[in-house]
Amino acid sequence: MRELKEYAEKTVKRGALAVILIGSLARGDYTAFSDADVIIVVEESSERPIDRIIKYLEPSASVDIEPRVYTTKEIQAMAKRRARIIKEIIEHGILLSGNKEIIEEIRQAIKTES
Repeated sequence: MRELKEYAEKTVKRGALAVILIGSLARGDYTAFSDADVIIVVEESSERPIDRIIKYLEPSASVDIEPRVYTTKEIQAMAKRRARIIKEIIEHGILLSGNKEIIEEIRQAIKTES
């Protein structure tokens, strides 16, 4: 977990708003073969989604880190659609670094759309 925290802190220093751990590591049902699914929230980006992911890959990490990079607008749009990944963030997400209010803002976006 320390290595993930360091990755997250470095990612926030590079401009991300938040890094949130989801998936089996966040839920506690991981295996020796599990990867680290992380949501990286950025303010805005003109890059294609695939280019955003490449920017945050960390091939030297001892655990496979699988970043998914979304802008705040994309997160809000997914909250409106009640996307499964939003439910995962709300129910199991662990903030590794960044703005502590991001997860609460996502919760509020879902409530607003109810």
